[in-house]
Amino acid sequence: MHGPTELERVRQDLLDAVDFAFRRLRERVGGLTDEEYFWEPVDGCWSVRATEDGTFRADGSPVPPAPAPLTTIAWRLCHIIDVLAGERNATWLGVEPTGRLDRDGEPGTAAEATDRLEQAFTLFRTHVAATDPAGLTAAMGSVAGVYADDTRAAFVLHELDELVHHGAEVATMRDLYQATRPVEPFVRACLDADASAARSMLAADPALRDRHAGLVAQMAGRQHWPSVRLLVDLGFEVDVSAGTSALHYAAGAGALPVVRLLVEHGADRDALDTQFHLDPAGWARYFGRDDVARFLEQD
Repeated sequence: MHGPTELERVRQDLLDAVDFAFRRLRERVGGLTDEEYFWEPVDGCWSVRATEDGTFRADGSPVPPAPAPLTTIAWRLCHIIDVLAGERNATWLGVEPTGRLDRDGEPGTAAEATDRLEQAFTLFRTHVAATDPAGLTAAMGSVAGVYADDTRAAFVLHELDELVHHGAEVATMRDLYQATRPVEPFVRACLDADASAARSMLAADPALRDRHAGLVAQMAGRQHWPSVRLLVDLGFEVDVSAGTSALHYAAGAGALPVVRLLVEHGADRDALDTQFHLDPAGWARYFGRDDVARFLEQD
């Protein structure tokens, strides 16, 4: 039995990098609404717009303007989809194209865009995985036009860069959108650890627990420990999150009293976060919180 060759290891490293970058982007667009998808914070944005026949088309220009206009989340996601689904991802890497992304125009909803994003990434990853490791350092040749002298590995890195930096733009736009929205009164009360106001609003509208199901994790991510204690006292579920639980955050921060509180209220000590695949004790160990790790690892 022989282990992987050096170039097989390089190919696997490339696959691991694109997997990580995509998983991070996919988590950042989780729960994306149509309002966010089409949000234009300034005049003159490029976006994705409905045409007379009902299909959606992206704004653009044959000659890219300088400076480029600000683009919406919709426009940027469509661009990432185009990059990942492009036929050149197979032909430039010297592999047979495996499937194609069937579409009629651009996605007109956030849900359709995230679904198509996953399909496009699957195509891209399949083609990278099919690349002959021995050919990674070979020049792509005339099929790549002006990039003929670039290697296949360099091309994969270029596509990875597209995924990373455009994904970061999408994430930034989501952050800006959220930062410019009015803070809901219940969330403000929790941020202020105003127990009286929070209890009153929850009594008047019990559905707040469902609408803000992941609020414990969000407050823990901000290290707002009084808010976490208040939400736990109000009966909010402690394990609901977008991939990183409140217990992970508290363990990584070394907040042992909060860790104890969460465990006492049923927090899952064995849950793995979706980014690093570590349990809360693993987060504690990584950040040097050995006392927290020992507590979490005890029977």
